[in-house]
Amino acid sequence: MTKNERHLGVENILRSSIKGLSKSLFVLSLILCAAVCASSETTLPGKISAGLTTDTDWREDQAYFLGMQAYIYGYPALRYTNDRYRMVENATGILQIRVNDFFHVTRLANSSDKYSASNNNDTIYSLSWIDLSDEPMVIHAPQGDGRYIDIELAEFYSDVFGYVSPHLHDGKAITYLLVGPQWDGTIPEGQFDGVLRSPTPWVWAVARVYSSGDDDDLVIAKKIQSEFALAPLSQWQSGNIIPSTRRDVRDPFSDVNDPLADFRTMNAAMNENPPPPRDAALIRQFGRIGLGPLATVALDDLDENTRRGLQRALLDGNILLQKLAEAGGDTKVVNNWFYGDKNWGRMAERGDFLGRASPQAYAGGLEHWVEMAAKLRSFADADGEVLNGKNNYKIRFEKNQIPTARAFWSISVYDDKFNLAETDWDKYLVSDATENLVYGQDGSLEIYLQQDQPEQAHRANWIPLPKGDFNLFFRFYLPNQSMIDQTYVPPPVRNTAVN
Repeated sequence: MTKNERHLGVENILRSSIKGLSKSLFVLSLILCAAVCASSETTLPGKISAGLTTDTDWREDQAYFLGMQAYIYGYPALRYTNDRYRMVENATGILQIRVNDFFHVTRLANSSDKYSASNNNDTIYSLSWIDLSDEPMVIHAPQGDGRYIDIELAEFYSDVFGYVSPHLHDGKAITYLLVGPQWDGTIPEGQFDGVLRSPTPWVWAVARVYSSGDDDDLVIAKKIQSEFALAPLSQWQSGNIIPSTRRDVRDPFSDVNDPLADFRTMNAAMNENPPPPRDAALIRQFGRIGLGPLATVALDDLDENTRRGLQRALLDGNILLQKLAEAGGDTKVVNNWFYGDKNWGRMAERGDFLGRASPQAYAGGLEHWVEMAAKLRSFADADGEVLNGKNNYKIRFEKNQIPTARAFWSISVYDDKFNLAETDWDKYLVSDATENLVYGQDGSLEIYLQQDQPEQAHRANWIPLPKGDFNLFFRFYLPNQSMIDQTYVPPPVRNTAVN
């Protein structure tokens, strides 16, 4: 990191913001400016500071403002640290992952999977937490039989830096060398289809193989899944691949009697996975209040006013991310369907740290590049009322609205915790693979959403609903251009008792 990078001031951030780098960075600039003004202990005549009173010390206000932004910036690393711990070292559910090895989930996800990650019911998953600190890893995806196959690779702040997929390699099997940010070794010639460099030492890898859920099809999908490979470079070259047994990872700090535990965990995560130099100005500001890898004071040494401001920031920061996730993010809305941001999976490229934190990391853990999977989400019906299982709904696609995708499309139902919704029926979606899907004589398609099983003629087109609030996820894998450029117009979700 250069001296200039370390000393880039608020003025430069504001200047960049005014040029239109991003809405989130502009908001961040204003907050940083407010913090600097507070730290000068001056009062601007004729100005009223919204949300601030003379009852609080300026140090508390500065810690609150900067703490909120630090929480937004570092939330993905905080979540990943918690997720990694409960999937690897403290695994108690279905996931029993070993570092640097794929764990294969050999069934489709269902409502018993409580990971708040919007798991789909269209693909079987293979998962891995990859540590590139010691040496590169070799990663391989098989050719398959033409169905959707991918390995999605995210750095520790939830942005995706690459895919290993036959769909990006003329339908062929693909083998890549995966290297860490500081690795400068020699790349073996002729052995790999390419090299992917992770911006962080730790990588979250999520592999998917499509399955219709039919027993015979699931057997084929599991055979393809078993052909994913992940191994250290040295073992790959020697031909002696030893399955990993590593189950130790960094523990999150306990919040028992420690109201700043999440910030301690975030600090540890950001030291383990340093932010990029481009964000040095922000990280330096966070360091003034004991946050991030450039912290100039330890959390335990902070004055009481600063600690109080950080505690407020943790509480309000999480509320903000939840609100944003439930609102679908700051994106295009059509008929109360929220398009995913065009930069999902690449949010930091335009400085949108708020969008990266939520809905990207908060609601789903990670998101696809739009070329691989485009998505719509809805929390409200045609009249803007919150979707709730006490009602019956219908989605009517006219012939020219029938969804299409090069791989598949589906509409799935989730609860308010972003888990597949728990109902009385083992059914979570309608897709282009749904058996006996019924179309109207005019070519239209109607999908029914209700708790009770409908009459026989509508059952293939039916998605069971849970009790309470729910939301819908409309997925397009290998989407057509109208979804990529967001010109597709989805029909609204109509309450049949009202419309």
